[in-house]
Amino acid sequence: MENVIFDTAGFLAGLENYFDRVYTTPLVMNEVKDYVSRSLLSLASSSGKIIILEPEKRNIDITNNTLRKIGEYSLSKTDISIIALALQLQPSIVFTDDFSVQNILLKLGIKFNSVKLNRSIKYEREYYYVCENCGKVYQRKKESCDICGGKIIKKSKLDSKK
Repeated sequence: MENVIFDTAGFLAGLENYFDRVYTTPLVMNEVKDYVSRSLLSLASSSGKIIILEPEKRNIDITNNTLRKIGEYSLSKTDISIIALALQLQPSIVFTDDFSVQNILLKLGIKFNSVKLNRSIKYEREYYYVCENCGKVYQRKKESCDICGGKIIKKSKLDSKK
């Protein structure tokens, strides 16, 4: 049986009511701000319906290495914690609408479902970065171009093959 893992969107949509047990991280719980939602989540956590776990460092390291390999630098610590927890609790399924998170999960062979969007990514993407002024290509995210000072934008290698 798969372990069900939620990012913040899963809780905001109230999906925890459809599962016997849901796993998440402390960082996700900190993102839920409104009083009613926090109270309900606290109650569910106290009853054992929601299990809050800190992912192991080795799973965070695997996640970060995967992010670097594909050029994905936009994920938050919360996103990384969810992916690392999914690695730790395999077999698992993650409920998220975040396409960048879905991309990493796909790369790692972890199942996922969307929460509200009713659509998910179908193909893995790798990224590179390019100056929108002079076209200088970078493998890592930068604030500005070393050559002309222009803005650096993220591009998908998949899109550039079309």
